Amino acid sequence: MKYASFESLMAKVGQVQILDPNMDADSQVAEFLKDKENVSTASEAMQKKIRRAVTPFWQERYVSMHGEEALHVSDLMTSPKFFLQTEHYVDDTPFPATDPSKLDEAFEIAGLSKNMLERKLMSLSNGELRRILLARIWMENPKWAYFNDPFGGLDPEYRARLARTIVNFADTGLKVVVRLIREDELLPKIPAFVFENGEFVEYAKPLPEKCPDVESNEVKTYEFENLGEADAERGKEILFDLKNVCVRFGDTEIIKNLTWQVRAGEHWVVMGPNGAGKSTLLAMLSADHPQMYNNDMVLLGERPGHGLNIWEHKDKIGFFSPELALHYKEDLTLMQVLCTGYSSSLAVVREPLWNEKERARNWLKEFGFDDPNASFNSLSASDKRIVLIARAAIKPPKVLILDEPTQGLDAAPREKLFDLLQFLSGVTSIIFVSHYDEWPSCMNRMLRMPRIQ
Repeated sequence: MKYASFESLMAKVGQVQILDPNMDADSQVAEFLKDKENVSTASEAMQKKIRRAVTPFWQERYVSMHGEEALHVSDLMTSPKFFLQTEHYVDDTPFPATDPSKLDEAFEIAGLSKNMLERKLMSLSNGELRRILLARIWMENPKWAYFNDPFGGLDPEYRARLARTIVNFADTGLKVVVRLIREDELLPKIPAFVFENGEFVEYAKPLPEKCPDVESNEVKTYEFENLGEADAERGKEILFDLKNVCVRFGDTEIIKNLTWQVRAGEHWVVMGPNGAGKSTLLAMLSADHPQMYNNDMVLLGERPGHGLNIWEHKDKIGFFSPELALHYKEDLTLMQVLCTGYSSSLAVVREPLWNEKERARNWLKEFGFDDPNASFNSLSASDKRIVLIARAAIKPPKVLILDEPTQGLDAAPREKLFDLLQFLSGVTSIIFVSHYDEWPSCMNRMLRMPRIQ
């Protein structure tokens, strides 16, 4: 069965999940919901809106965490009328009102502890903020709930917990709309459709019989594992040397006594639950975190505060994070975005060389982008991620740091990404943060991080 529009689909079904790998159906869903009453939305766009308001620049997330006027989780969850207003951002439309009496239940559903209320919004990891927004939906008493890629950036335990919550929402009669990117995250019971060629087509395969089991594989201390053989000759060079590293924001410990060494030729998978400090660790390695000066560490042969030049350091590193797209303010072409990877700047600072342009053109074509002059801002969120990952790798850098590179990607672009990393693994060292048990075969080491609090 096919439907030409989301409105015609919803005239037939009261609840729906949409498999939409290219992220093309969101505008239709948003248009349909804009005139409905009591709509609650959990989406990456909402997450980005909050992140943009409270952390407008790269390092400010870490520097300004000590500000007394910063917005807290308690403000977002329990204020009678919450406006997203900071010194950098003013929104004149309040968030939907919440029912404070449902706070305990919402936190239990989200698997969050009450001490999270005292955390500053800017201190939250992507996964923690996603969980807070999902808990807030429960407190909004909605008639409609739109879960837009709800599982992206979440650890496996909470993905399973959230799947059960969404199905339970649907069982209560709430009008649930779920848009998914990965086929393996489809839910039981809720009618499923695939968005392809501009139509909503009924999903042809059987749905899962039940939600995934909620299993906690969380480690209690830092654990290291060999996944394969590393290049012994290249391994004579130590890239990162961290000794008893600790990171704390107020009373919240993020990293505690981490000792870790990374050698050339090693390719590390970094895993851990939301709030374990994975993104904080990457900020340390990238020289983006002010607490690197308080710790005993050597970054590519230099010590912070004792000879480390931050910009020279960044020039040796390729970095990707799902947040990176927020920092492209200009309307650049795909070629221009890719060529910014030849420098440490996000802006076009020099005219790229002929061979650099040719390399960028070939990479774009390999990833399926035939027009190098197309606007970056016109791309879907998943295509933006692919271009930004290619940007991080194009030099190639001495170290390639990827924070959740597979988030928002379906099977085909993931395989192309893994082929690229396999190709680069002979000349660069890779650090790959993920919540999924999937990575290219070149990855030969693993660090599992615990949640300290």
